[in-house]
Amino acid sequence: MPGLSQILEIARRALTAQQMGMSVTSHNISNANTPGYSRQRVSLVATSPTRTTSGLLGTGVTVGHIGRVREQFIDQQIRLSNDSYGSATAQQRIFGQLEATLNEPSDAGLGAAMSRFFNSFQDLSVHPEESGPRNAVLQQGAMLSQTFRRLNSSLTQLRSDVGNDAQGMVDRINSLAGEISDLNVQITAAMSSGGDPVDLKDQRDLKIEELSTLANFNISEDQRGSVIVSLGGTEIVSGSVTTALSVIRSGDKMEVVSDASGSAVNATGGELGGMLKAFNTDISSALSKLDQLAGAIITRVNALHSGGYGLGTPPPTGNNFFSGTSAADIGVDTLVSGNINNIAASGTGAPGDNAVAIALSQVGSEPLLSGNSMSVTQFYGGFVSEVGSSLNAADNTARSQELILTQCESQRASVSGVSLDEEMTNLIKYQRSYDAAARVVNSVNELFLTILNMV
Repeated sequence: MPGLSQILEIARRALTAQQMGMSVTSHNISNANTPGYSRQRVSLVATSPTRTTSGLLGTGVTVGHIGRVREQFIDQQIRLSNDSYGSATAQQRIFGQLEATLNEPSDAGLGAAMSRFFNSFQDLSVHPEESGPRNAVLQQGAMLSQTFRRLNSSLTQLRSDVGNDAQGMVDRINSLAGEISDLNVQITAAMSSGGDPVDLKDQRDLKIEELSTLANFNISEDQRGSVIVSLGGTEIVSGSVTTALSVIRSGDKMEVVSDASGSAVNATGGELGGMLKAFNTDISSALSKLDQLAGAIITRVNALHSGGYGLGTPPPTGNNFFSGTSAADIGVDTLVSGNINNIAASGTGAPGDNAVAIALSQVGSEPLLSGNSMSVTQFYGGFVSEVGSSLNAADNTARSQELILTQCESQRASVSGVSLDEEMTNLIKYQRSYDAAARVVNSVNELFLTILNMV
């Protein structure tokens, strides 16, 4: 039969276990609004029984484990969604800026500037010898050149800004990698001594989740509880060791490289992946198409204009209308801007001849681009449409990924989140159990007193 001392020990263990349960419950309530916090749970187990003449007799309860309630599958889904959502939002933001830069359709856009320029030659063809239409041609040519240069400058600045943002993002990745490495050290040290540092794991998972929005990281965990973080096959965190990343820009190309090996890192997802794609492909393509458009207009207009005649005796000929070769340096030739009589409208130099002015007014509809299959108007319209379609695709992807992310976070909250109603119920449960164990102590105390009085 168990003695009073054994019953008192069982009560003591019960008091300790229920007090631990109340402490963990209190910790959960305190962190109900803490970002990244996972609900913790006390696992109570029966202690080893003792053998008596009547059989095995229980010896009470003890705390088996204090762990967090976390579902790794949901965490993985959130990280994958963060990857796609980060990439889509980065492209959404950049294509939105690209669309705003083009500002189409509007009177200030390049499309309207081209139309006004070619229409000014149509007006000139009606009055080829008057100064008013010639001044209008000069003005519209200058406005078209200015619009090309402005767009080129804006897109170049946008690409530079994207590069700077990518650099800041890589700096943040390096900072997070260092913090994760420090937490790895603390977690492995705690686990080697038999503990389970659940709060430190929550902090580490929160930083990993932030990383997942920045790029396409892969996460694995070794037997010691330390995580390994890799980007495109390149490990940036392994235990306590980190590998820093850098951004290298060369002309219209940008890449992320490992400082340790100097080799390129395949960052294709997250905000960083979206920015790399925008820098290397989307904005570079936009600048290239702008140059193709400007180059086609410069070449064709100059070819027609140099073969025509202006006003004078003898009539001037052989003059280019535009200077430069691309959207970056297009301008009205100084010989034309300095003397409007050098603007060619005639094909022969004869008074009233307007053949060149008519030909120049039709340049906008000539098939000059894409293997002589598209006019400059069609080419530019397709370019604007492509930007709009890309923005729409990024919007749709961002919305769908945001919905998936919201659903996953809701699932995680239902599993790992703190429910104050549940915690208050647990608190009452542990409190009642603690009161009952305390009554056992009081009862044993009264039995001891009874025995002492008998003596």
